[in-house]
Amino acid sequence: MGRKEAQARPGPADLQAAMKRLSRQDIVSNQAYEQERDAFRRRIIALKKVRRVGIGPRVSVVFENRDTMRFQIQEMMRIEHIEDEAAIEEEIAIYNDLLPEGLAIGATLLIELTHDDDIPTLLKTLSGLEHTVELDIAGQRIAGQAEGGRSTEETTSSVHYLTFRFTPEAVQRMADHSEAVALAIHHPAYRHRAELPRETVAALLHDLTNG
Repeated sequence: MGRKEAQARPGPADLQAAMKRLSRQDIVSNQAYEQERDAFRRRIIALKKVRRVGIGPRVSVVFENRDTMRFQIQEMMRIEHIEDEAAIEEEIAIYNDLLPEGLAIGATLLIELTHDDDIPTLLKTLSGLEHTVELDIAGQRIAGQAEGGRSTEETTSSVHYLTFRFTPEAVQRMADHSEAVALAIHHPAYRHRAELPRETVAALLHDLTNG
């Protein structure tokens, strides 16, 4: 690495961006959304392909951002025919919870089920799984913080919401070791690990450094 390149790279103190939350101005009416929906859906499908990581045979994690959350809001408004301003603001507040403040990334964890599964038994076996997810950055681990109230000793939900909180040093470490970033689950009944593709790491770094 040349001196000019080294000097141009941001240090930990420079990495203080936060994901900008959605506001009412980001959300269009159902009528306007219909005009852009096909193109927007195609873009979100391509975006989620990069941001979705499978961990073993039954779990996947989708790293969310403003675009994925805007899509969820607009689709909910479309399906539920939501036009009332108070209801729209409520939807924005709900989905903004997956855009955590500060140096952090929100994610949706999905336990994939089929019609052939003994679903009650499976969800009981995987109870507490959401509390055992880690992001491993070249040996430095960031525990996913799970939203409470979705798991008991008897069962768990098939959908969980996680937050991964970074320090500036952890962001820099991910930039320096983009080839050595992985998601791991350490549940007694489900131990799996998945390396993140570099394009996924690049998307997360963009979130963390550009807001």
